[in-house]
Amino acid sequence: MIFTPVRNVAGFSFDRLIAPISRSIFLCDYYETAPLIMHRQDPGYYADLLTLERVWEHIETRSPSSTAIRLVKLDAPQNPRDYLTSGDRADPVRVAAMFADGWTISLSGMQLQISELGRLCAAAEAAFSQPFQANIYLTPPNAQGFMPHWDTHDVFVLQIHGSKAWTLYDTKIELPLPGQSFDDEKPPAGPVSAEFTLQAGDLLYCPRGLMHAAHSGPETSLHITFGLMGKTWSDLLLEAMSASVLSDPSLRRNLPFGFARADFDVESAHKMCTDLLQTMAAKADFAAAFARTRLAFVGSRIARRPGHAQQIQALDALTDADHAQARADLVWCISGDDETIEIDCGSSTITLPAFTREAIIAALNGQRFLIAKLPGALDAHGKLTLVRRLIREGLLIAVA
Repeated sequence: MIFTPVRNVAGFSFDRLIAPISRSIFLCDYYETAPLIMHRQDPGYYADLLTLERVWEHIETRSPSSTAIRLVKLDAPQNPRDYLTSGDRADPVRVAAMFADGWTISLSGMQLQISELGRLCAAAEAAFSQPFQANIYLTPPNAQGFMPHWDTHDVFVLQIHGSKAWTLYDTKIELPLPGQSFDDEKPPAGPVSAEFTLQAGDLLYCPRGLMHAAHSGPETSLHITFGLMGKTWSDLLLEAMSASVLSDPSLRRNLPFGFARADFDVESAHKMCTDLLQTMAAKADFAAAFARTRLAFVGSRIARRPGHAQQIQALDALTDADHAQARADLVWCISGDDETIEIDCGSSTITLPAFTREAIIAALNGQRFLIAKLPGALDAHGKLTLVRRLIREGLLIAVA
């Protein structure tokens, strides 16, 4: 068999998403703090991510399910039966008719349907160590789908086609949690803080909690929102507390006898709570909670491996004179002891001897390498065997 290396497909990187500002400036000046508005004067900036034609093709050929498609219109009651079939899938004919009548089409979870969006989510997840999702919003000319509201996750808005005029208001809840989502009973939007129009190629980063609204211009508007579905410090603390509860009986005792009575001594209960919190803080294993949270994130990610079958079929032709490289934007973590090393990636756990650690870390650092030059104690045959194993597991690719 002739071995045919493939290129390392990375797709649209997170750094390109926020260019021309740097990642460090974004994290320092905008992340979870302030909106970022990027006017690029480059309508084709996102052309290799998505097109208007591809969205309509998806609707017309895939008939998205009721969980993936929603039609919305400002001040109009929603009835999914208006556009769904009896099998709970979108009827493309009725969807197109409602779109012509001013309804916005919302498509959720599109990172699972469109490979380019999946790769962008993977790139952002590798950068943030946080899950991302991609939604698509297709709005007819001069229309608005949603009232002013806030989201409980940060969003990156990528304008793909047409334009959309945005209005930003105040922040009612700073960094809201998922249970603090907006509904009609929440306070109305406050003073306007910014008004601007996104053209094709432009970007908006909107921190969670910031009130916003948008309406399309004189032509069809298409934008993507990349949502950061993040874990917070509170999640980590709750994870650590849960483990402490399992190991400390004092945290599992019932509340004091008669605590709901009017004559109950609340001050004594307050002191008891303070003592328990101090005990928990002293005993909690935050390193273990962090490790569990990290492993849960890594294990929940979809490991995208384009060309994997081709790589496996060509393994016998691979020699230590060939080059390899870690797959782009792959999320993984390493653990182990004196005897073994474990690599977790997606739903897979790979166990190897501990003496391969140095070579594995060098192989997974993202740089292209010559197999024969891998560092560590392995001989030439051992290096080739290790690389073949990591290619088979989808962590490496042989590159031209």
